[in-house]
Amino acid sequence: MCSERLAFTITLAITLVVNAMPLRSATIEGTVSLTAAPQREKPVAYNRGVYRSSAKRPTPRSPSPVDVVVYLENPPASSSSPPAAGPFVMRQNHDRFVPHVLPITAGSKVEFPNEDDYYHNVFSIVSGDRFDLGRFAGGEKASVRFDEEAIVVVRCEIHSRMKAYIVVLDHPFFTAPESSGAFRLEKIPPGSYTVKAWHPTAGEKQTVITVPSHTSVVNLSLDF
Repeated sequence: MCSERLAFTITLAITLVVNAMPLRSATIEGTVSLTAAPQREKPVAYNRGVYRSSAKRPTPRSPSPVDVVVYLENPPASSSSPPAAGPFVMRQNHDRFVPHVLPITAGSKVEFPNEDDYYHNVFSIVSGDRFDLGRFAGGEKASVRFDEEAIVVVRCEIHSRMKAYIVVLDHPFFTAPESSGAFRLEKIPPGSYTVKAWHPTAGEKQTVITVPSHTSVVNLSLDF
């Protein structure tokens, strides 16, 4: 059975707001939207007999802004901004990792509580960030620390369809948008930065923005 590759459109709108502060820091606000492109209907294959085929197709995971990570690709060399708080949590609930995408700062610990009433396993075979927490029952949890910048693909050995991503960044200038797509990056010192939006399926889009500046809006789109 062949898998279908969905087409997505990722749109990133950025507004630069310069705050009236002595350090002339700025806030980058914006919205992210993800929509699936229309797909051609495929005829149902009955060549193997009506009792061995189905007209129903599995529903793909709906694209969501909460699965996007917005961050500065070239963060300021020094900053007074504290690292994001931890430990971070990625739950196992109804055979899914929640959240599906989790951005963290390098050096942070991620906890994996099992909220189902059966065993799960958490592992990754990404080079440089390999780990295997083994199998643990419902109500139990395990954890691992991530020290290197990477995109870690998390899987469950028992349930092969379970998959998630941990985006490890070496600075605190990142965020995951709300369900509405709204995001906010604060305390950005003066300078020129590359703002990037990343999604595990739709890919990424980036733009260069200068701080400080007059209020501006940048609209970006990327088709797949």
